[in-house]
Amino acid sequence: MSGFGYSLVGFLLAIAILVAVHEFGHFWVARKLGIRVLKFSIGFGRTLISWRGRIEPTEYSVAMIPLGGYVKMLDEREGNVRPEDRHLAFNNKSLGVRTAVVFAGPLFNFLFAIFAIWLVFQIGSPDIRPVVGQVAGNSQAEDAGFRPGDTLLTVDGREVRTWSERQFYMLQQAMKGNPLEIEVRGVDGAVRRLALDFSRLDQREISGQPITSQIGLYPEPPPAAVHRLLPGAPAELSGLRPGDRITEVDGTEIANWLDMVAAVSGRPGMETEITFVRDGVRHATTLVPAPTEVGGETRGRIGLYMPPYENTRLRYGPLEAVWEAIDYNWRMIDITVRSLGRMLTREMSSENLSGPITIARIAGDTVESGLVDFLRFLAIISVSLGLLNLLPIPMLDGGHLMYFLVEAITGREPSEGVMFRGQQIGIVLLVLLMGLAFYNDIMRLFGLI
Repeated sequence: MSGFGYSLVGFLLAIAILVAVHEFGHFWVARKLGIRVLKFSIGFGRTLISWRGRIEPTEYSVAMIPLGGYVKMLDEREGNVRPEDRHLAFNNKSLGVRTAVVFAGPLFNFLFAIFAIWLVFQIGSPDIRPVVGQVAGNSQAEDAGFRPGDTLLTVDGREVRTWSERQFYMLQQAMKGNPLEIEVRGVDGAVRRLALDFSRLDQREISGQPITSQIGLYPEPPPAAVHRLLPGAPAELSGLRPGDRITEVDGTEIANWLDMVAAVSGRPGMETEITFVRDGVRHATTLVPAPTEVGGETRGRIGLYMPPYENTRLRYGPLEAVWEAIDYNWRMIDITVRSLGRMLTREMSSENLSGPITIARIAGDTVESGLVDFLRFLAIISVSLGLLNLLPIPMLDGGHLMYFLVEAITGREPSEGVMFRGQQIGIVLLVLLMGLAFYNDIMRLFGLI
């Protein structure tokens, strides 16, 4: 299957799963609270398949366009209701019941995210040992006293078992500007306590990279092994194949991937001898790194993708995984909300906002790479979908909850005119939001952001 095929399948599968979870939340809570559900639909447009329940007269359907869904409930504002069925209508239920039904959609998205991450922690997530491989010069990590070879033991007293395990916690503290205490064990076996002062970190520079990279702390680099080759690039044309291990670049000994990148980058347009080992036999080939402009400098590129480098797995027991999954998702929600707030106040670039094109690309990558990555992706998008629906924008669940808040304060429902104007405003806001997301997606496709 092509990359486009993986993206399409991954995107449609993710949307179908998450929409079904969201709408099932509305459906299940409505049924439990005594509201008659007339229709439960996944997708829009022409119905492909439909059936009815045996006990309740609910119609279930799957429609042609799998980009949404809806739950239609009995409601006097949308049609005639028999007098004997009035107590089953949504609009005749108490404010608390209506609020619970509307909030259930986003809530089920959050619960699904917890379940998905729990599964990830049960299966085991490929990861890297928490050993420092490189400390960038003049960085916050260097100032704090980190050294290559240090093993991370704890972060604020929380055990560290893999490199990525406490990344969300560290990012959350960085966004709050809180200090961190990290316990490390050096190569000499001595344990040291190091302090990171995130109040010095420029909040506008916090990006999607791991927080450790942003402070100049990097894990052990992967080996200089050929994993994937860019078609038509110098590496492929020279005869290198997946599985080859590069040992020298023009006479310079290569110990890891970073050594290889540094050596190749410094030889743009220059004939370069590559020494490698294949099936235990030493070979040599010659290539010319393609000159590439990077940050105003010309560097050499030979068309090799960095190999995956997981030398351990992160796995928890069934009960411990429940707490860790809840903690993981809570921090993800907190980070997402803070990021949205900073985009609105322009403390963070709106370029971080992604639309369906980027989501589809990432979906395809995670489908291709395996179940664990796809589950983690589903959790992230499920949290985002839940938070998006809670925005106080008419047409979204958050807009309905906003109207319910007005009703709780004033003692009466907003007028039809107010709700109609609210829907118009909501359409405009959603179109602007989607337009910005599409714009960012297109800029990413052309490498402009």
